[in-house]
Amino acid sequence: MAEDKQKGRITKGVGGEYTIMLENGSSILAAPRGILRKQKVVPTVGDFCYVEESGDPDIPYVIASIEPRKNLLIRPSVSNIDVLIIAVSISDPEPDLKLVDKLIILCAKLSIEPVILLTKTDLSEEQTEILRNEYREASFQVYETSNTSMLSEEQIHEIFSGHTVGIAGQSGVGKSTLCHRLTGMEHIEVGDISERLKRGKHTTRHVELFPYENGFLIDTPGFSSLEIDRIGIETQDVVKGYPELLRIAGKCRFDDCRHKGEMGCALEESGISQGRLNRYREFLDIMIESTRRYGK
Repeated sequence: MAEDKQKGRITKGVGGEYTIMLENGSSILAAPRGILRKQKVVPTVGDFCYVEESGDPDIPYVIASIEPRKNLLIRPSVSNIDVLIIAVSISDPEPDLKLVDKLIILCAKLSIEPVILLTKTDLSEEQTEILRNEYREASFQVYETSNTSMLSEEQIHEIFSGHTVGIAGQSGVGKSTLCHRLTGMEHIEVGDISERLKRGKHTTRHVELFPYENGFLIDTPGFSSLEIDRIGIETQDVVKGYPELLRIAGKCRFDDCRHKGEMGCALEESGISQGRLNRYREFLDIMIESTRRYGK
């Protein structure tokens, strides 16, 4: 790589102009080089890239190349995510466990580590225990917060240190409270960090990365609802969101067993909860029907 090129990461993109954080911690403004457009390569927030001077005082740098991506989310558009915090409320609103499991499936598809965050745990000890056990027994990390107890500094370090982290969950589950805990700002909401910090002149909601714990916190207005057959998931991907079922791979009588009541299925050895099993079967049926209709 030529010495005049510098490596950085795209932290924001608005109107075809991109903010790049260089390895030395400074930020610059850059536009994509024409060759990228010809190659139909669209720079995306989260991309690692190389930049070089453009000679244009208004936009002094150009993005010369984009490094291969670890993963890419289409909606919202962001790349190279390491961890997704999936926030689910014990009550008020009632937990949307279908959304939780869809997000887990998506994480498995994209090699993102899902972390389950149970919020408002003070509203029901019984429900907290049920969900805690359900997801811990499925091999997921589970954290808990309440009106009086937030994530500890140690837990924040465990989740964020050196990672690019997004936050997902239905409205009202406490994402804004978590962002307040992380940023120290009152009345902050996911998708609103950039406006509150008044970074830049644009107020349009867009994805943005903010340095945090030697990694990045993703500020995005997305991650609130998903249609399982419209997010790039294929039928064979569904089971990947259920580690309980992956444990019995090869133990069923038939290699193509889908754990829907087939003869010789080793389902009883999986330890999967009835709720998780029901959701798996529902998602699988949706994908099978989608494949039948659209040939996906």
